[in-house]
Amino acid sequence: MRITRLLLRNYRVFADGLELQVPPGLVGIYGANGSGKTTLVSAVPWALFGHSRTSNDQVRTAGVDAESVTEVEFEHEGHLYAVRRTISGVNSTVRARAWADGLLVADGARDTARYVRSLLGIDDASFRASVFAEQNQLAAFSTIAPAKRRDLVLKLLGITPLDAARDRARRDARAAADDHARLRALLPDLDALRVAADEARSAARAVERDAEAARAELGERRRQLGLARREHDHMAVHAGEHEALVAEGRMVRSHHDAAVARVAQLERELAELSEARARLARVEDEAKGLDAAEARLAAVQRVREAEAALAATPASPEPPVPHEDRCAAARRAAEDARGALATHDALVVEARRQRTAASAALDDSVRVSDEGDCPLCGQSLGEAFEQVQAHRRAELAGVEARLRALDGRRPALVAAADDAADRARHEHRVLEQARQARGAWERHRAGREAAEQALRQARARLDPPLRPEDDTELPAEVERRRQAAKECQLLRGRLDRQARAGRELEAARDERDSGAGRLEALRDKVRALSFDRHALASARQALELAEQAVDAADVRTRSAEVDAARAEAAADAAERSLAAGAEQHAKLGELAEQARHLGRLAELLHQFRNQLVGSVGPRLSRQAASLFAELTDAEYDELQIDPETYAIRILDQGVAYDMDRFSGSETDLANLALRVAISEHLGFQSGGQVGLLVLDEVFGFLDADRKDRMLRALERLRGRFRQVLVVTHDAEVKDRLPNAIEVVKLPGRRATAHVVGGP
Repeated sequence: MRITRLLLRNYRVFADGLELQVPPGLVGIYGANGSGKTTLVSAVPWALFGHSRTSNDQVRTAGVDAESVTEVEFEHEGHLYAVRRTISGVNSTVRARAWADGLLVADGARDTARYVRSLLGIDDASFRASVFAEQNQLAAFSTIAPAKRRDLVLKLLGITPLDAARDRARRDARAAADDHARLRALLPDLDALRVAADEARSAARAVERDAEAARAELGERRRQLGLARREHDHMAVHAGEHEALVAEGRMVRSHHDAAVARVAQLERELAELSEARARLARVEDEAKGLDAAEARLAAVQRVREAEAALAATPASPEPPVPHEDRCAAARRAAEDARGALATHDALVVEARRQRTAASAALDDSVRVSDEGDCPLCGQSLGEAFEQVQAHRRAELAGVEARLRALDGRRPALVAAADDAADRARHEHRVLEQARQARGAWERHRAGREAAEQALRQARARLDPPLRPEDDTELPAEVERRRQAAKECQLLRGRLDRQARAGRELEAARDERDSGAGRLEALRDKVRALSFDRHALASARQALELAEQAVDAADVRTRSAEVDAARAEAAADAAERSLAAGAEQHAKLGELAEQARHLGRLAELLHQFRNQLVGSVGPRLSRQAASLFAELTDAEYDELQIDPETYAIRILDQGVAYDMDRFSGSETDLANLALRVAISEHLGFQSGGQVGLLVLDEVFGFLDADRKDRMLRALERLRGRFRQVLVVTHDAEVKDRLPNAIEVVKLPGRRATAHVVGGP
């Protein structure tokens, strides 16, 4: 199973639509604490089986009433499947559908769950126990108390249901005693009970013989497995030597081929350099006259440029000289008119002042009488006061008459001043236009004279004189000689390398000959090793077959022992029934014996449960030891799992040590090996091969070295699982993994995710 796509909408913190194309192999899922990494992977069991750690109404994003959609697309055994689970409505109604290769195969929550169980071969609990390694679960194998560690392993392995069956058998035994009182009136047929007891006992003996045969077969299969493993290990050593020689041979072959190619390249280069030397002799003569040709071409171009400049400056007629006297006379007339107007305005101001004074004097004279004194001299006026008043009135009338005369003359003065100012401005404009025209003509005349002078100088520098064919033939000659000069420069630069190329050719030939000798020596070593790849494949196949045979024999043995226990229980039950019937005829009180037999059944179930637990331990130890050796490059002798406490011990140089002796890296790898062994055992036990593993926060607070070893271990798990999803809050891990998904925390308890490097 490999998850290819994950679609979420209104699922917990992923409120907005999220569609992820999940990469294959080893994938890191990283982000800040509380961002929603575990929520992202928990969408898988929810979509497949409807398993959620909360009630359905809490699966939808908080505060959102729209439909919640969770869809998982995965590839399994060559087919593409998709499972969609939705929650909608106020009652949080759950619906589910499943598609196989685009065709609808299941509709409804129960039908979809049944289809997924039949497809994967495991139920919800087994899927979560085998696929999901939750936070702190790995470290728990080596840190928690033995009793709790045992309960954790048994829970993951699904053995705890046997405990429930045993407890039910004990309850049944107690219930049988209670039934004694109700069944006293019923007397069974003793002959039928006796026949049934004999048949049950015969069947129990036959089943027990089958169990003994199965145990003997299991021992033989284990012996054959040991022989096959020794043969495979011996062949694997030769395979390593062969692969090392082949790898060295590839490297030597690569260097030899490069040397051969280099020899050919240098030989071609030296041949080309010989041709270049001959070509240099031919083009040197052509390049010698470049300076003279360029100088004459520049002189011709200067003549043509001077001719063009002269043609662009034609002769123009001389404009008249500006007349400044007329402008000065108009300006003086305007100033005189403004002066006359200013004098008149001053007279008006003075007349108005005099009128104000005369009016005030008249008012003063009106207020005096013939009995008063003169306001000026202080003498008594007497009859002279009327003369004073008449004089004041006459004085005021004269001032007003003079003011009216001044006001009448002002319009003419204003008009004369305006006309004089207009004439002065007109004459100034005419003078400026004449000055500008004269200046432009003088500049044009100077430019034409300069162009004529430049043309004379250019023609004087041209020796021999200009010819008509110079305009067409001379540029072509210059270009031809320039190309020849460039080619000479390039050829000389190339010829500088001729001696160095010769030395490089000799060195390349030596390297080629040396590589050929090394290749032949390596071929001799490979032939002497006589490694047979097919023999190794056969040994590996034989080992795998032997392991499968041991596993199959182990399953048959356990099945036969279960059948024997059941047959024994059935025989005991039949004998108990017979004894009970006989006793009922003699004494009904003996019916309590049935309760004893039911207790015996509970005890047998308890023994079977212990035997099953005892058989799981060695298998887990074997699987974990194989993976631990792979993760540590077989640095230690063996990894052992205690069948009672499931404690991990490492065998180093023949001595078994507890995990306290080893560093954090070995502890992490040992815990990981045990957890992966549990996942593989569950897959074998259920008959399903999921091929998916989810590890939640396996890095924890590892230092750099432990983190590096754990990353290498996860890389090696890719050979056992099609897809490994690693959930971590360490952002540095993304750069160490081949693929990564970043979960980003958004405001308002929301989140989103994207594939790193993707869209």
